[in-house]
Amino acid sequence: MKNLILIGAGAFARELFWHAKKSVGYGVEWTVKGCLDGDVKLAAEEYARLPEGLPVLGDVDNYEICADDVFACAIGTPAARKILSEKILARGGEFINIVNTLAYVMPTVKIGRGVIISPHTDIGDGATLEDFVATNAMTIIGHDATIGKFTCIMPHANIAGKSTIGSEVYIGSGAIILPKAKVDDGATVGAGSVVLKRVKAGTKVFGNPAIEI
Repeated sequence: MKNLILIGAGAFARELFWHAKKSVGYGVEWTVKGCLDGDVKLAAEEYARLPEGLPVLGDVDNYEICADDVFACAIGTPAARKILSEKILARGGEFINIVNTLAYVMPTVKIGRGVIISPHTDIGDGATLEDFVATNAMTIIGHDATIGKFTCIMPHANIAGKSTIGSEVYIGSGAIILPKAKVDDGATVGAGSVVLKRVKAGTKVFGNPAIEI
C-alpha cells in the first residue's frame, strides 16, 4: 500500500483530501498519509481547519521521502504548482493521478502524471491532459482538446472541443473557451470570461468577449 502525501496545506488540500477518499485506487493501492507545507507558512487558523487524518508532516524542502510515498500537488496556482512539484521530482518523488469516481473520463483520453480530476468533471473523446493538470469540480473538457502541463482549471469551466490550452495557464471559474480557441502558455482567463479565438502568452483576460486587462 502506497502512502499519498498532498503538497500544500490550504483549502485545496482540504478539498483534495476528501476527493481522494472517493477516487480510483483509494484503500486498495494507496491511502492518505498527510500533507506538506508549500512555499509559504499559513496562518494558524488555516492549519486548524485541516481535517482529522491530514496531519502536516513538514514542508516540501525538508521532508524526507520514504520508499512507499507518492504525491499529489494541492496547489491551485500554476507557477507555484510547478516549482513545488519539481522540487519533489528532483529528489525522486513519485506522483500519481487522483481521478474521482464521480468524474466521467472517456477511454480515449490521454492523461499524464500528477493529474487531478475532480468530481463531476467530464472529459471528451480524444482529449489530452498533460502532466500535473488540475481540474476542479464540474469542469467540462471537450473532444480533442489539449491541456498543457501545470494548468489549473477552476469549477464550472467549459473548454470546448479542439481547443488548445498551454502550460501553466489559470482558467477561472465559469470561464468558457470556444471550439478551436487557443490559450497560450502562462495566461490567465478570468472567472466567467469567454475566449473566442486566442489569448496570448502571459496575458490576463477578462470579460465576454475576453480582452486583456
